[in-house]
Amino acid sequence: MGRLYAGLDVGDQTTSICVVDTDGAVVEEISAASTPEAIVQVLRRHRRRLQHVGLETGSKASWLYRGLVKAKYPAVCLHAYHAHSVLKTQLNKTDANDAHGLALLLCRGIFREAHVKSDAAMRQQAVLTIRQGLIMKLRDLRTMIRMMEKYFGLEIICEYRSGTHADGESEAAFATALQSIELACAALDEERRKFDELVRELAEASPVCRRMMTIPGVGPITALTFVAAVDDPTRFRTSRDVGPFFGLTPRVFQSGSSSRTGGISHRGDKNTRKALFLAAQCLLARSKSKCRLRMWGLAIAKRKAFKIAAVACARKLAVLMHHMWIEGEDFDPTR
Repeated sequence: MGRLYAGLDVGDQTTSICVVDTDGAVVEEISAASTPEAIVQVLRRHRRRLQHVGLETGSKASWLYRGLVKAKYPAVCLHAYHAHSVLKTQLNKTDANDAHGLALLLCRGIFREAHVKSDAAMRQQAVLTIRQGLIMKLRDLRTMIRMMEKYFGLEIICEYRSGTHADGESEAAFATALQSIELACAALDEERRKFDELVRELAEASPVCRRMMTIPGVGPITALTFVAAVDDPTRFRTSRDVGPFFGLTPRVFQSGSSSRTGGISHRGDKNTRKALFLAAQCLLARSKSKCRLRMWGLAIAKRKAFKIAAVACARKLAVLMHHMWIEGEDFDPTR
């Protein structure tokens, strides 16, 4: 019996499944609910012959991948960007055709396998994402209050807050709404403080994060964000590969005799890239350290611009943090 390859095109509700043999011929095409149990039930009849079960990276990829691995299926998570560049050449883009295309990629062996993060890294990232969402909601409500102050004037808003200006029915309703927003802001601000303490405790509990926080400009949020995004430092061949992974390298276009260098590529996790950029800004603008990295960044800022220097320092920080993680070394300000 020959080997089989299964491609999964995952949707919110249903998943299209296509199973092909070594020649690329379709053995079975079927749909199932987007749950590990339903997919395992469909693939059960081909279990002994399956060589790979592939699905693209996405919101449900980690959950389905872990379920398939737990059921002892040879699951593979494919880079969505790489798979999309192949699947878009199809004339008709349907779920069944995408599943067939993924199965053919597995059969021909021309796929790129993506790293699936551990449960601990996913939970840390979830904590940071929830904290960021809470801060954004708090910022929106405070912006709304400031706009009300501009519309009606600060003195009138203060009267509404104290209840001395709420004479009419509409004014009483507006005063109640204003007080509700301020109560919501106070509650969200209290929860934000709890999240800040939680993040600080998580960073202090991790030896890797504590080591990274000795770098000027790197705090608990940057350290935790970086650790959660990298997850396994050994998956990078060298520390220099971390910069391109987070999109912190210049975009280069070459064609024949032309060669142009643009801005950074913006690949990878934007939250980690943002955290590294903010840490670099703190290193250059707020830190008083005489470390070699800061002096190098200030020299670039003097020659070019501050933002260019901050991006360059952000890439250097990523390389340095990964190197410290791999080697287990402390921060050396002279390097």
